Amino acid sequence: MIQPVINAADFLMPHPEHIQNGCGMFDLRKNYHFTVDPFFTELVPLIGQLLSVNQHGEDLFFGKAKGQMAEEAYTLEISESQIVALASSVPGLHHAIETLRQLNLATEGRIPCCSISDKPTYRWRGFMLDCSRHFFSVKEIKKLIDVAAMHHLNVFHWHLTDDQGWRFPVRGYELLETVASKRCDIRYPDYKVSYGGFYTREDIHDVVAFAHERQMTVVPEVDSPGHVSALLAAYPELGCSGGPYQVRDQWGVFPEVLCVGNEASFAFMQAVIYSLCELFPDPYIHIGGDECPSVAWENCPRCQAKAKELGIVPSVLQGWYTMKIVKMVKDAGKVPLGWDELLDFHDGFPLPEGLVILSWRGTSAIAKAIGCGHQVIACPNTEGYYLDYKQADDPEEPGNLGVSTICQETDFRPWTENMGPDAQKLILGGQANLWTEMVCFGRHAEYQMYPRLAVIAEQLWQRQGYHSIVGRLPLEYRKLERLDVACCRSPM
Repeated sequence: MIQPVINAADFLMPHPEHIQNGCGMFDLRKNYHFTVDPFFTELVPLIGQLLSVNQHGEDLFFGKAKGQMAEEAYTLEISESQIVALASSVPGLHHAIETLRQLNLATEGRIPCCSISDKPTYRWRGFMLDCSRHFFSVKEIKKLIDVAAMHHLNVFHWHLTDDQGWRFPVRGYELLETVASKRCDIRYPDYKVSYGGFYTREDIHDVVAFAHERQMTVVPEVDSPGHVSALLAAYPELGCSGGPYQVRDQWGVFPEVLCVGNEASFAFMQAVIYSLCELFPDPYIHIGGDECPSVAWENCPRCQAKAKELGIVPSVLQGWYTMKIVKMVKDAGKVPLGWDELLDFHDGFPLPEGLVILSWRGTSAIAKAIGCGHQVIACPNTEGYYLDYKQADDPEEPGNLGVSTICQETDFRPWTENMGPDAQKLILGGQANLWTEMVCFGRHAEYQMYPRLAVIAEQLWQRQGYHSIVGRLPLEYRKLERLDVACCRSPM
């Protein structure tokens, strides 16, 4: 009997770069065993866990490619009798494992025969989770990382501080845990319920280890000099007025900022950077820099004196502050990242080389960053990359501020046709951002993320059109259901 040809790509998101369908299927429901080249030993536990197979057999073979492949490239050969996955790097082989995992989930173990040769378009493919506005447990974060890794994302941007809560320890500043991590829960205005959470060093090491097992880089973010109400509630002497301040229980942009005319502010930030270096071994530290009003500086004698000393007006102090913090980060051996507002304050204080810009204010900010010679990560709120927005223009659909649809995501390109090849090289990739003012729980976070995050993952891996993506969504829903992930099915 002739076995039918099945289009294996229908089961995958992202779509592979090259795929050739075969006949028949490999039945992973049987008691199969796998062998791994010693170069990939660290992936052995993950293979057993994700594919439910045992070691010491060559039904599935995970090997090192003879020739040199691109950093995250892999090949898969699936026949009725064997699966062979090859790569030159651990991240590449991990992508092969996750591709098999998707095929397994979508087909209940009856994996269609095919040949796949695959690699990503962009090297930065990430998602951000805001854990200040609402706190998410280590268990919830691990689940989000795991599902994102299945879609070949490779960066977890962890937003750890904001006006509504500080979430990690800094040596010598214990009030960050006892004061800055807690606020009044406005959902219960009559009962004065306290809301908050704090990640211990052990919690952070646990999340980082889990992410690294899935070949995902973790980028911690500490927002400053604005969005610091929680910090100032614990240490009011770091603000311009001295307080009193409170951990904010509402959303928005607030006037309280770090006093940049006070040397104690820089001593604090140095301690923060030291702590981040202890807790996060990956190369990056995000320094924030968004939505910082200058009114407090304009009325602060210390900030006025500093501005006069520098020969500038107080509103330009953010450029000087950024220059100092970037130097601290680079001196610590890390790569600094910041939001695109930092581009607005570079006059008189050119932004230091090596600062990577995350551009959230649309394509014009991307072009501005590239024009200044900075590497860019695209995450525009106007193009479907803000996952706190509604998934459909429907009053019954949960979401905040705007609408971000799959159609928008498939239309967006981080680069424009008039950019030359040198400019395009400055675009590292992109990421989706989930701000959580209106997202209180892990299940709601999942709903806001999927299927949109899978579509963004595909656009950053191998771009596909809207109709191709919509045609594969039913099988994407099936995979997510089997992982117990809440998923939106609104009209796209």
